[in-house]
Amino acid sequence: MATILCYGDSLTWGRIPNGGRYPKHLRWPALLNGLLGSQHQVINFGLPGRTTLWNDPFLEGRNGLAYLQAALETFGPVDILILMLGTNDLKRHFHVGAFEAAKGVEKLIEKSRMPDSHDFPHPSLVVIAPPNILSPTGFMAESFDGAVEKSQHFHQHYQDVAVHNHCIFLNAAGVLQPSEADGVHLDTKANEQLAQAVYMLIKDTIKS
Repeated sequence: MATILCYGDSLTWGRIPNGGRYPKHLRWPALLNGLLGSQHQVINFGLPGRTTLWNDPFLEGRNGLAYLQAALETFGPVDILILMLGTNDLKRHFHVGAFEAAKGVEKLIEKSRMPDSHDFPHPSLVVIAPPNILSPTGFMAESFDGAVEKSQHFHQHYQDVAVHNHCIFLNAAGVLQPSEADGVHLDTKANEQLAQAVYMLIKDTIKS
């Protein structure tokens, strides 16, 4: 049995565009679990608003770097760690772009490879460049002001980090786009597309 930890934000948590949360069976980690089979465990550890490593003054506990080690120990040993973070890094009040988000992911990679008190083996790593942001609507239009253009650079910078750190890489923008309903979150089709893309990447590395 393999344990796969999906460490992400609201796109992993299962946010419905414009509000609410999808039932568990419609979120991409659960769909991935269905593709892999019940002998494996896919853990959804997404949290709305989570960043790579920035402390959000408006949302407590969203610093991804601060909580990763605890997550790895809580659910360990973890065989595969899937990282899809960076969308929230582009919020206006952080004043950073895709390059800085990618460097934040690199810090997460480094953290996952540090020794722990349980001597768990280091997980294999999948780095997912978040999908491009479309035109945000509603209250997100203000939060993500300027993020549309910045998100176009996720692919380049995340791929550089993944290759440099010997991680499996997926460019989400190459297989899906956010819902036009709010320009950021995933509809049910995009959840299915992401699950299928991740499955194709990792299926041969997981023992039955």
